[in-house]
Amino acid sequence: MTAASESDDDYLTEIVRKSSVGIAAFTAERIILAGVAYVITATLGAASYGFFAVFTRGEVISRNLVAGIGDGYTRTIPQLSTSARRTILSVGTIGFVTVWVVVAAVAVISRDMLVDVTLLKPRHEGVVVLFAVGLLPFVLLRNLRDMFRALRRIKIAMLVSRISVPLALLAGAVFVVLAGGRSLFVVWAGVVGVAFVLLTAGVVILRRYTEVGFGSVRSHRPVVRRFLRYSADTTGVAVLELIQRRAVFAVMALYLSPVAAGAFSLSIVIGLVVRWPLSGVNSILPPIAAALYGDDQKRTLQRLYQQTSRIATVATTPVFALGYAYAPDLLAVFNEAYAQQAAVLRLVLTAQYGATIFGSVGLLLLMTDNERESLRVQVINAGIALPLLVGLTVQFGPLGLGAAYLLSLLVNNTTELLLLYAYDGFTPFSREQAAAVGLGVVLVSGIILSRSVVGVAGSGIAVALGIGSYALIGWRVLLRTTDTAAISALLA
Repeated sequence: MTAASESDDDYLTEIVRKSSVGIAAFTAERIILAGVAYVITATLGAASYGFFAVFTRGEVISRNLVAGIGDGYTRTIPQLSTSARRTILSVGTIGFVTVWVVVAAVAVISRDMLVDVTLLKPRHEGVVVLFAVGLLPFVLLRNLRDMFRALRRIKIAMLVSRISVPLALLAGAVFVVLAGGRSLFVVWAGVVGVAFVLLTAGVVILRRYTEVGFGSVRSHRPVVRRFLRYSADTTGVAVLELIQRRAVFAVMALYLSPVAAGAFSLSIVIGLVVRWPLSGVNSILPPIAAALYGDDQKRTLQRLYQQTSRIATVATTPVFALGYAYAPDLLAVFNEAYAQQAAVLRLVLTAQYGATIFGSVGLLLLMTDNERESLRVQVINAGIALPLLVGLTVQFGPLGLGAAYLLSLLVNNTTELLLLYAYDGFTPFSREQAAAVGLGVVLVSGIILSRSVVGVAGSGIAVALGIGSYALIGWRVLLRTTDTAAISALLA
């Protein structure tokens, strides 16, 4: 092994080691969000979770509007002095607050229309106003998370991004139970209150554990101009990606019933579990990718892309298989009315599994200075996604929305990969990935067959044997020596 390849393997070891923090935070986030869903459905009913989902998904959409500024942090902060970092944080924070003001004003002014055209009821107008005002702490928590990520303070970034918001949602859900109320307004009031407390804690952590604070927005003007140019392009990309990946929730609110919307939102909560290894990789890869590309180490970056995609695919295949096979049972845990939407959950799981196979393609496209090219291709993708979402949902209801979600995500990943390959020659695919997918199909078929023959409880033995066999094959055949060495270093 050459010194260069050893250095490359060190990067993989760092990613695997630090991604464990992101994976742990992601897992905690999924558990908390599932707990929120369970508390709401058990306390207020299946339809109420559909109403609740409109606001939680609206909060997610609002936070993603400022994702481009966070990408600007990641691309520029690592190369800057402490003084310049403070200036960039100040400028970025102004951008975050500006977005909040615009979104909140639009929501308050158009609250009557929002209630009329969505599944919300007239009694929810007060919740819309509270939602608009209460977006501020969520937006600023995203600001803190992006700065911590740019500084490679991954543990703190994961704590802020993966745990704080779900904790706020859970607190609101628990608060309504303790208060003995049945009002969505009471739930969201608890959510906003906890979010402000967590934001205060995040600011204290930033000032205490880093050298970065707020600085003058008038200094370091060349750096600020570069940051703003980059952030403007990445914001365009983020908005267009938002149309593809988050417009599904707008369509959900416009065309589905409260119960169907609750089932679809819950399917997203469960389906995203498939991304658990990729979520960890994405938490640490961007600053490393930006540094490697800046140093013209494209070969190392390509190797990391393929390694991380392979590990993620091999690791998540059994999770996908279990979720796909037991989809009706998973939904029924929350509410029997949701079990009828098992096909939608399976479509969502398939979409997320496919996205995992493609790896961190969108992030790499931005970290390799292809943000303007990405913006152009996202215009095309958005033009494809919107008609798909609306047309299939109107025609086929929740099943059509699930199918459109799968197709739009596949189109987005494919076009991004074609662009990344055309400009930098990067590709994530390997024969080990193909083998993992093939084994996944066999695993799903075997579990569904055993479940139909001996029932859910009786299929446990077959599941244990299947997962055990896959794990053995995965470690010895599907993962390469460098992959297992990096994982072993984490476990040591």
